[in-house]
Amino acid sequence: MTQIRQGLTFDDVLLIPKHSDLKSRSEVDMGVDLGKGIRLSMPIISANMKSVSEQRMADAMHGLGGLAILHRFMDIKENVAMWRRCKHAGASIGVKKEDLERLEALTAAGCRIICVDVAHGDSDACVRMVEEVHKRHPEVLLIAGNVATADGALRLHKAGADVIKVGIGPGSLCTTRIETGHGVPQLTALMDVHEARRSSGAKFTVIADGGIKAAGDIVKALCFSEAVMIGNLLAGTEEAPGEIVAVNEQRYKQYNGSSTHKANHVEGVSTLVQYKGNAEHIITKLMEGVRSGCSYQGAHSILDLQKDPNFIMISHAGLAESHPHVTRR
Repeated sequence: MTQIRQGLTFDDVLLIPKHSDLKSRSEVDMGVDLGKGIRLSMPIISANMKSVSEQRMADAMHGLGGLAILHRFMDIKENVAMWRRCKHAGASIGVKKEDLERLEALTAAGCRIICVDVAHGDSDACVRMVEEVHKRHPEVLLIAGNVATADGALRLHKAGADVIKVGIGPGSLCTTRIETGHGVPQLTALMDVHEARRSSGAKFTVIADGGIKAAGDIVKALCFSEAVMIGNLLAGTEEAPGEIVAVNEQRYKQYNGSSTHKANHVEGVSTLVQYKGNAEHIITKLMEGVRSGCSYQGAHSILDLQKDPNFIMISHAGLAESHPHVTRR
């Protein structure tokens, strides 16, 4: 008999505050080890999307202590040239034969962070590519995804992935769940992968990819992951690719889902997002909220945040109460 269990996402829960001995949120260590000797001083990675991560975003994220993963939707020579110009960035490949050429060109240029990036990471094609990258270049930090299940994460790790990207359908422009009927609400997906990692003893890092709307979502995600990947919050910034478009005296930039530019794909949409200024302003505000969130948990670090977090489910009324609200007469 088919069993249906409940799935939760960030808006379904709140963290219950704990006693804290922190004197200031500045005491919180936001550093994270991704693996293979690569450490970030903050747990935010800009999404490897065409309208988010190119050279300017990579340089900005490096300056802020995070990481950018360059998208793969460009000519290989252009990809390598862009990576060479970046201060510090990872690069993406797909799962086709020609992606091996991209892999070799990038690693020959010195790239040591490779992301095998496909919509459905728990597939034979993705597993085989992860195995091949690991065999050819065991020295690189190998990121793979996306998955939404414990089995999918463990399969990719067994194939050689050091870092697993978790998230099927939570992105603001992703229509996978609507168009295909598949996905797992993001908090449940992260919890399942985290528990599988703990119970199996597997050593891999988790990136929570998608569904982040505010700093509080990052705090909740970091209870079960080491870093978050954000796209929508950085789309429209000065450093995001694309020209500023003026519409009715307002300024915008184009924001496309990862698959939107493919004519034969249906799992993404395209939109205009309001121009947001510098990425530094966005990231700084997010990190202020994340540090405050850690202080409410008495957490001195991300590892502390993952020690027995206590959540409470909330109703729609509870969610409304959580947002700013006033009574009008």
